[in-house]
Amino acid sequence: MSKDSYIPNAPISLERSTPPASLNLRSTVKEGLRALSDLTEIHNVLRKHRFSGTEADKAHAAEWLASRFETPVDPKRVILTNGAQNAMVLALASVAGPGDTVLMETLSYHGFRKQAHVQGIRTKIIAMDNDGAEPEAFEKACREFAPKALFLMPTVHNPTTIVMSMQRRQDIARIARQYGVSIIEDDVYGLLPEDVPAPFGALASDITWHITSFAKCVGAGVRVGYLVAPDANAAQKTLDRFYGISSWYPASVSVELVNLWLANGSMEKMVAGVRQEAIARQRIAADCLANVPFQTRPDALFLWVNLEGIIDQDELVAQCASKNVIIRPGRLFATDPKSSLNYVRIVIGSPDSRDDLKAAMAVVGGLLQTARDLGPVSGVYQ
Repeated sequence: MSKDSYIPNAPISLERSTPPASLNLRSTVKEGLRALSDLTEIHNVLRKHRFSGTEADKAHAAEWLASRFETPVDPKRVILTNGAQNAMVLALASVAGPGDTVLMETLSYHGFRKQAHVQGIRTKIIAMDNDGAEPEAFEKACREFAPKALFLMPTVHNPTTIVMSMQRRQDIARIARQYGVSIIEDDVYGLLPEDVPAPFGALASDITWHITSFAKCVGAGVRVGYLVAPDANAAQKTLDRFYGISSWYPASVSVELVNLWLANGSMEKMVAGVRQEAIARQRIAADCLANVPFQTRPDALFLWVNLEGIIDQDELVAQCASKNVIIRPGRLFATDPKSSLNYVRIVIGSPDSRDDLKAAMAVVGGLLQTARDLGPVSGVYQ
């Protein structure tokens, strides 16, 4: 088969970590909207304010979070947000201000770095290994920079898919307490993998601002997130500070839909469906990258592909774009651009179908096979 036959007719994005549609997504949405339309007070859902979430909203959230935390969660710690990005803004502003310093790993979510700089907050880098942030590097940075917070994605780290061990989490928490450093935990991918350690929000609740949403386990359009503050007082201070500015609360119809799904078990089924689809799509991606080194998990939404000795990341991005496939260069995730590794992140969830993913991955795999001069190297699941 010629290479040209692999070119999709329209652009296929492997760029944004959108979850794939579970098999029951369409029917669940239709049934949920039908149920909302039958609510006696549905018109008032649109009319009334919902500052930080109602007591009922927070009760639903706390019950959902308890399954991830493996312990009860005080609803008064919970702030409903307009997704994880909104939660990140609130958490960051609650622990640091202009001129302060927060720490990030060598590779990390680039959106947090942008948000810190918008708020006039400096970012400093600490080293990481195959278990995430290095405790020794963290402690050294605490002594050198007196940071206000450490930003982490300990469960399915973006972009490497690392899941930090329990021992490493405990070591990091101990150092953070010793130096009075808050932990901002982005756990948006934490619901997809099974049998992973409890989050910092549970292990070190006194110092952690825990962020999660439904964007990566159901869909970005849900636009409902949860920010779990260290305690009820911290949550109230944040609410008081941001009252009347920023996003006061997520869209009420979305909250009602989420509450319905949480109450009737649909949310759990949709998350399980996304997990199953991610596993199937990971197999497709692995088949196309059979002789190229990469790092991922069977239930992750993306792969971290090592291009060392094969092709420059920007060149691969450009070649893929010329064939209607959009991928993201690894340098975007480097907190220090000067030390950027030659990787790309490939997302398997965003294509509409498995066939679209196969077509896009055939392009990526074909380009890499043409460019590489390596012996057979298998992809590695953690």
